[in-house]
Amino acid sequence: PSATTLSVTPSTATVTMGGTLTFKTLGGTSPFSWTSSNLNVGTIVENTGVFTAGALAGSVTVTAIDAVGNTATAAITVPGLALTFDVAGVTQAAAGGASVITVTANGSGVGFTSTIANNNTASGYTDLPTIVATGTQLTITSPATLPTAAQGDQTFTITVTDASNTNTGTLTYVLQKAAAA
Repeated sequence: PSATTLSVTPSTATVTMGGTLTFKTLGGTSPFSWTSSNLNVGTIVENTGVFTAGALAGSVTVTAIDAVGNTATAAITVPGLALTFDVAGVTQAAAGGASVITVTANGSGVGFTSTIANNNTASGYTDLPTIVATGTQLTITSPATLPTAAQGDQTFTITVTDASNTNTGTLTYVLQKAAAA
């Protein structure tokens, strides 16, 4: 390496999936070559500095190397896309009832994981719905026991993550209290 300083501009960037960004060198000795630390997240054309984000969310470092071995890096974030659903939320009023939701955009179809959080934690109701993923569909089944009138309707946030591309989405699930006897 020489005493000539090499830097990359921009030094940090966010590039959406499938998007491109051209990096430039400042200083250094021509010619320059470029590498990507994670080809699954993004690639870079070795002799031009054109970065293309892939279909996987994550972080990647691009490195510029000049003719005498000087290096400089830039950090890129490729955010995941939001999963979208055919409905914004689900309301169920029967114990053991099932609703089917379809992921309509940005899902890989490989499978999903989900987390469920009860937004009414002070109510004392602890049962959770179950979620089974098949292809691009999620089947949400209400618990076997409904909340009591004293516990009231329960509102849950369901976060769904694609098992392949890590895209995420959320939807609201409301479990209505048992009808008064």
